[in-house]
Amino acid sequence: CRGRILRNNKVIKEAEDTSDIAAKDQGYTRPSVLIILPTRGVCHSFLSSMIRLLDDASVVENMDRFDAEYGPEQMDDTEGAQSINARRKAVLESKGREWNSLFADEVNSDDDFKLGVALSPKAVKEIEKGSRSGISVKLYSDFYKSDIIVASPLALKAAVGQEDDEGHDIDYLSSIEICFIANSDILLMQNWDNVKDVFTSVNKQPENNNDTDFSRVREYLLAGQAKHWRQLLVFSKFSDPSILSTFKHNAASIAGVMKVRRRVLTHEASLIDVIVPTKQVFQRVPCDSFSLQGQSRLDYFKKHVLSQIQRSNQKHTMIFVPSYFEFVSLRNLLLKENESFVSVTEYARVSEVSRGRARFLQGRKPILLYTGRAHYFSRHTIKGAKHIIFYGLPEHAEFYPDIVNMINAGVNSDEENGSSSCLVLFNKYEAHSLERICGKSNCERMSKGKKATFMFLS
Repeated sequence: CRGRILRNNKVIKEAEDTSDIAAKDQGYTRPSVLIILPTRGVCHSFLSSMIRLLDDASVVENMDRFDAEYGPEQMDDTEGAQSINARRKAVLESKGREWNSLFADEVNSDDDFKLGVALSPKAVKEIEKGSRSGISVKLYSDFYKSDIIVASPLALKAAVGQEDDEGHDIDYLSSIEICFIANSDILLMQNWDNVKDVFTSVNKQPENNNDTDFSRVREYLLAGQAKHWRQLLVFSKFSDPSILSTFKHNAASIAGVMKVRRRVLTHEASLIDVIVPTKQVFQRVPCDSFSLQGQSRLDYFKKHVLSQIQRSNQKHTMIFVPSYFEFVSLRNLLLKENESFVSVTEYARVSEVSRGRARFLQGRKPILLYTGRAHYFSRHTIKGAKHIIFYGLPEHAEFYPDIVNMINAGVNSDEENGSSSCLVLFNKYEAHSLERICGKSNCERMSKGKKATFMFLS
């Protein structure tokens, strides 16, 4: 595309009469590809892979700066640091390979970044000197002089600003032809609202001239139909209602829409990774409306679950809460009922988490609330839990065996002989999550059948 524009520039420059030359080869602004990624570390891996695909004649500018600001961080190699790092490495390895690829000490996990990438054929003078033709890649180019914009949703939202802000500028997103969103499952755990906010700024009519040659702007852009010619590519490790909803509302290409999803068979479900011997009871919560599922779940928990905990004076109970909004509702309910509990959330300080976990292990606090994002970002191993309640299904299927396998962790042998339990609450609107945990055939039976209670043994 860039080569075609340069060729047309040459033709127009050499032509005596340009009235007969129809070169509709540009957008309002130069950027045509928007790539949304979650962290600097992922961005480094992504762009490095793209650069490796170029031939040997290609030239990349500012690669050293890119490696320093986005690449792996340097670790201390002193003898004392090596001893500490060895112990630290053992702890990190227990958190899993996927977690370490995103949040390990040497990985750059910063989620606030934006980067312009300019692509152009190598200058003719360089080729005449004897070098082969290739691509010249410039990293850290100005957005208006870039072909590709790589950014996190957070940084892009901050760069765009509010509509009434003095520095509000979204014109460089006016001619995006390809919008590529990778690792949507990671973005979902950060803040999916930031992703949705990006689409409110993409392919809008520009507010300023920006030195645009309107005679060469494509007709569909002038007609305000840019979104119907835009390709939207969304990739995720799993299907989620929020991701699917965003795709449905923003995939408006005239070429149509295609969704590809891999079914999870029973033998591939995360349920088989539970190794602690315990009964796992799945209880379907009645719910008549998608918008009312939060209140329906809270009412069911109060009437059928919390009342039983209160009657039996049950201790060592960990409640896994998938979202922070559900956590707030559940926390307020426990406070209203004067229940003694501690909570481990993504917003809690390290000292608060350590103190809460110790009190729960010692039995001084009978209930512990544990949020899904806290587990995603920290992968805590909670000790002292004999009874586990899933207030809702985790979005990441691997979280289910992670949590269930914590039963009786850190409990002494005398206490371990007592009964343990696992209760999972779900509703018919959580079919995607249920399939990843129990498998396709079980999911269909559990979400649509007449029975509302199901038991699995491990």
